[in-house]
Amino acid sequence: MQDWKQRYNPVLVGLVIVAFCMALWLVHTRYRVEKQNDTVEQVADYQAVLMMAQRDGLDAKTLLHKFKDAGITTLVVYDTTLERLDREGRLAAAPGSELAHAAPGAWHGAFDALLQGGTVRPDAVYVARGADGTAWQETMEDLRLRYGTDRIRTVAGGVVEVLGDDRLLQVPDYRSQTPLMQAPLGLSTEELKAVQDAGFYVAVRTQNYLPVREEALRSMFRRIDASGAKVTSYIPCGSEVVGFPDKIQVMADELTKRNIRLGLLEHVTQLQFTKFDGLDPLLRAVDYNAPRVYNIDALENSKLLMPDALRRWALADEERNIRINYIRFFNKPQGSLSVERLNLSYVQQITESVKARGFRTGVATVLQNPYGAQVLNSDGTLKRTENGAPVFGGAYFPSPYFFLVTALGGLAALALYLRLICRRFTMPYQLGLVVLGMVVTAATLLFGRGLLMRQMLALVTASVFPVLSISVILRIWDEIRGDGTSTPAILGNALWQLALAVAISLVGATLNAAIMGDNRFFLEADIYRGVKATFVLPVVLTLLLFLSEYDIFHCGGKAVAERPASALGQIVRVCRTRISLYHLVILGALLFAAYIFVGRSGHTDGVPVPALEIKLRVFLEQVMYARPREKEFMIGHPAFFLAAFAAYRKAPAWLRMVLVLGAVIGQGSLVQTFCHMRTPAIMSYIRALDGYVLGAVLGVIAVILVSLLYRPVRNWVRRYTVHE
Repeated sequence: MQDWKQRYNPVLVGLVIVAFCMALWLVHTRYRVEKQNDTVEQVADYQAVLMMAQRDGLDAKTLLHKFKDAGITTLVVYDTTLERLDREGRLAAAPGSELAHAAPGAWHGAFDALLQGGTVRPDAVYVARGADGTAWQETMEDLRLRYGTDRIRTVAGGVVEVLGDDRLLQVPDYRSQTPLMQAPLGLSTEELKAVQDAGFYVAVRTQNYLPVREEALRSMFRRIDASGAKVTSYIPCGSEVVGFPDKIQVMADELTKRNIRLGLLEHVTQLQFTKFDGLDPLLRAVDYNAPRVYNIDALENSKLLMPDALRRWALADEERNIRINYIRFFNKPQGSLSVERLNLSYVQQITESVKARGFRTGVATVLQNPYGAQVLNSDGTLKRTENGAPVFGGAYFPSPYFFLVTALGGLAALALYLRLICRRFTMPYQLGLVVLGMVVTAATLLFGRGLLMRQMLALVTASVFPVLSISVILRIWDEIRGDGTSTPAILGNALWQLALAVAISLVGATLNAAIMGDNRFFLEADIYRGVKATFVLPVVLTLLLFLSEYDIFHCGGKAVAERPASALGQIVRVCRTRISLYHLVILGALLFAAYIFVGRSGHTDGVPVPALEIKLRVFLEQVMYARPREKEFMIGHPAFFLAAFAAYRKAPAWLRMVLVLGAVIGQGSLVQTFCHMRTPAIMSYIRALDGYVLGAVLGVIAVILVSLLYRPVRNWVRRYTVHE
């Protein structure tokens, strides 16, 4: 016991326990935040439904009703365009280059007066009144707001001429300057009314005005109010949010007044969200009243079969806190299904899978402060405003003093580790490190956001706790006497020892879940930046720990009581080893493994995932509540069992070191799981448990196989070690 106290300072262990208790309370609060966020909104494009009806000769109202029954709750309305208004017959619009060669009577005679008594310019677009007076008024208003009066004039027959690009692009690029016929002209009141009359909620995707003026923003919301539509969310479109750059607060005030949420469209890499200029300031201005939105990229969607796309939706809702499923339709038949039946079945199956995961469908809920404004009805359900959106009780940001207490755990853990690799890092130095760290942390948290400090603390916690868990197990293995333990007994010991290592790692994971536990991290406005470092650092730190406590050049390995050569000395000795082809093969294999290990981490393009592994993932997602990570159950935990077997059989130190480095990969992956703050905390805990169970099964199998080969291989290993 005395030796344990020397290795693990009781004061520092006590600080870790205090920080862990605070972290548990914060994680429990986070669980409440995530628990009340239980409603998913099923969204589709209004124009996509109309186009489907037109292509297939279907009645639009009937098709809308079918999609409502299938589970669509909300339809997205984009800005109208001159091209669309002309196609729908609500007014007449024509490019000058086409109109110049047109005969009288074209466009139902709307431009006859101009063709007979005026001049048509090829660098202009011409607009004439149609059957819809409201569309005419709104078009004139938006043309003035977007293009000013210098480019607009009235010509013969009351036709309006607008100077500019008159091309009609086959595939418009809405992230660049669009020609006049396809340029945004604001929301259509009549279109909003049509969606409302069909029984749907509305999500709007309007583009910014250039230049942006307060008058333009007010006009947008006047149309929403005039339509009577229940608008639940605004999802940015184009390259910037409405109100950018200097009318962000006006936009936020109008959204807040109507309880319209800001939809955050998840990026195709599933990391953060699609970038729009001004998005983060607008997110702050609406106090994070924002659901996360998932949408499959159009190009990718065109290549997918329905079964492959189906599995993504409910999984995204559960694992990434997605609350708006923005469903893109298929445009081609698949199998024996027509486009209509294919998409109706697609929507219905998505709805069923979402409900099977315990979600409700309706207006999306948002992550908010459970201790904020009173937003619950007497029956415990969320209060909702007229547009169906839940009353917003404010963003969840715990007190910085709570974060300060959790910081104790990370700093104390770092001091514990430094003591393990440096015996001269005694009590005064340990406490000095903790005090200094707390002073810096307090200064950054209390006088600023403290984001960088929280990121650094999260990196320390995620890197050190896996190593501490392995260090405890190594100490247990050091106390083994003899190598006569039976294989079943070794397996039994390895089971509880791995459980102990997982429990210690979960302490660090809980601290991480608390350190980054607020709305900005939940929504991924801020993210944990040390993903790849978290995979590499535990391995490096464990290597230093092992070399500081064991002599890898001694056949049996020297424990702490028989101090080995310094870690630096052993590294130098390794560097002086004569290189043979055998060494090169081993080194090449290790480098390849490291490339795969690091390249597979993160969200950016890296090492591709084999098809067999994708199938394994799909299978595990179907049979387990939370699919465990491959690094845990396929690498880390089986390596832990093999390391335990090697320890009980007194294998050479270098072999135990390799297996221990493999084991810490699993612990590091476990803690790193909790750095994905968009994933509900309870799911991360269950994922760790599932990883332990599956990893233990594979570990038992691995030990049984190795035990069968142990005797014939043992003598060769020892001969090679002595020779080296």
